[in-house]
Amino acid sequence: MTFGASIRRTRRKQSKNGQSTMLGSTVEALQSYVLNTGVIGIVEGVLGILACGGILSALLGRPGVRAASTVAVIVAVLGLFVLLVANKLEWRRRTELDRRLLLRYCDRLHERCNFTWRISDWRQVVTIEANGDTHDKITFTAVPTCDTLDFLTFWEGPNWDWPERYRRKTDVHVRSVEVEGEGGTRFDVTSRWLSRGRLKVMVHLSEPALRDSEISLIAEFTFPAKCLPLVQGSPEEFVKKFTPGPEHLEYTVVLPPDCSGYWDGVGLKSGTERYSIQRRTNTSGREEISLVADGVATGARVGMKLDIK
Repeated sequence: MTFGASIRRTRRKQSKNGQSTMLGSTVEALQSYVLNTGVIGIVEGVLGILACGGILSALLGRPGVRAASTVAVIVAVLGLFVLLVANKLEWRRRTELDRRLLLRYCDRLHERCNFTWRISDWRQVVTIEANGDTHDKITFTAVPTCDTLDFLTFWEGPNWDWPERYRRKTDVHVRSVEVEGEGGTRFDVTSRWLSRGRLKVMVHLSEPALRDSEISLIAEFTFPAKCLPLVQGSPEEFVKKFTPGPEHLEYTVVLPPDCSGYWDGVGLKSGTERYSIQRRTNTSGREEISLVADGVATGARVGMKLDIK
């Protein structure tokens, strides 16, 4: 009897301990949820429960209960939608603040610690679709002119008064250049919109680059309506400006299908040592106009002005 009673007491104790552990885990999970989501998260949870209960009542309850439950479901769903939008806006605001502060302090480091570099080679291909959307692929080589370089920045964007509503649809990725199976991995990127639709991109290098070493990167952008004025019949400039100027520049514009173009040079006679502009048809049957320039002057605006026939 004593042995059996001892076993029963042990089992009851283990059961209580198990219940206590489960209750403690549940409370801890709820505390973590509240801390991470705040009041909005709690209200979302309550509205979600009301919505689920309302749906079940509308399906299984009496006619009067169903009508009231339907109203409750509609109110709960609308409340959830409003809260989700508010939550999204709040997180977007926080993300934008973090991005702005990171870029600000990196700019301060650039100024105070003399983080400098130069672009030795820049090759950009802009592929224009019929609706004005573009895919930009930029392959460039940067050379640090300081002892160590942890990050570098550049900017890209439309050359017209581009509407801000397109910003959320813009995408950018930066990766290393693949050479004989090595490379091709993506880097962490911080970006921020500047004036006139310019997107400033900061590339955080995996490890510090030493003075006079070469950093070869590929940046790929997706810009909605970047070249909309051109496809709608207005001439558009495709120009670059560097400080200091690169030794070699290639700028290729792939026109929309079934389109042909005219061009004029911009700043080439005074801003470069040598240059040439050629027209050709690529393997996809689309016309492309390509500028090749050497010895681009520091601060010079060089490029092409294009018009579609």
